[in-house]
Amino acid sequence: MSWFEALSSALAANPLLAGGVGTVAFGAAMYVLRAAPEKLLDGLGKTVWTKVYVESLSNEYRDVDAFIETRRLDFFSRSLEMKDGALKTGFGGGWGVYAGTLFRYSKTKSSQQAAPSETITISFLTRDRGVVERFMRDCKPEDHRNSISVSLYAAGGASGALRRRKRSLDTVFVDREIKERLVRRFEWFLGSEEWHAARGVPWKLGVILHGPPGTGKTSLIHALASDFGFDIKYITSLYGLGAAFRSGSKTDLFVIEDIDAIAGGLDRTGAAPAGADERGPRVSPLHEILNAMDGMQTPDGLKFIVTTNHVDRLDPAIVRPGRIDEAIEIGPLSRDCARQMFRAFYGRDGIGAYAPRPGAFLQQMFSTMSADAAEAELARLAAAAPPRAEKVA
Repeated sequence: MSWFEALSSALAANPLLAGGVGTVAFGAAMYVLRAAPEKLLDGLGKTVWTKVYVESLSNEYRDVDAFIETRRLDFFSRSLEMKDGALKTGFGGGWGVYAGTLFRYSKTKSSQQAAPSETITISFLTRDRGVVERFMRDCKPEDHRNSISVSLYAAGGASGALRRRKRSLDTVFVDREIKERLVRRFEWFLGSEEWHAARGVPWKLGVILHGPPGTGKTSLIHALASDFGFDIKYITSLYGLGAAFRSGSKTDLFVIEDIDAIAGGLDRTGAAPAGADERGPRVSPLHEILNAMDGMQTPDGLKFIVTTNHVDRLDPAIVRPGRIDEAIEIGPLSRDCARQMFRAFYGRDGIGAYAPRPGAFLQQMFSTMSADAAEAELARLAAAAPPRAEKVA
């Protein structure tokens, strides 16, 4: 029983308050007393509290959720839930202390959207924004600082997330010119917001990587995100692409792999392809996809990379200049790059005769053969390959 309830019961038993006038006066007094703390907190909220909202769709949500559990005051917050095999802060509100600063939090769930979402609201008893920034940095576990988040987006919205260990561009065996071109483009883009604004050009970057399977497109994206500190939002369906893009931040890199495969049946009318279940989601009109990539729905700072093994199968409107800012072909490895890969696997120089092969092919060979056997096999394949003009690196 709260102190308000206890006081109410005690005073209600007083015969002096049994009459109508006394009851009205008592009720008014209780209303004022009950409202006073709320009004006081509201007033403080506008003057001395600094508030931050963390949505479950964000990359930081799980880290914040776990960190609050280590800082909350048990006396004021007893609500818990089981998540990921451990006790975590439950829904409701509570109080905690971080670096000598008092904070209060509330955790709520919403089912109004296509995919249920959760929100954590944290109010810090300080006007120092630096406290909030340090809190968000400290939320990230040490092992997460050497990893990136990969969030999955399906037709209904976010459908889960995982973490991948960071990977250096030096470990990706793609021709050096390609890596340098991508790095230069992203470096320039990240510092070009004012340049775009001054010229009325949308501040977004669209890249397409195309080429045969196994040439390192996925590995290159992973390493590029790692080197720039991006988190990846991985699109598994083109339905709701605009909503997915709008959910991103300046540190997110959107990835649409094998777009020719997931865009099957995509057209300009939205008609369902032959044999499709009419009760299921209809094919999204092509113009919705195009507007998400470069149109009224495109948010500032958007960065996306599209991959395909068959660029010729895509609608020309998807890959036109302006919608795609960089189109980069990634083919089999040159002799120079193959020799670098050989040296990384075997610790010595090698490879004489050589016909260009995809990086994935060489990786499997170098992972299962001795150096001498791999060199012999590559020489055999080179001798059997038809003559071709090879670019000398």
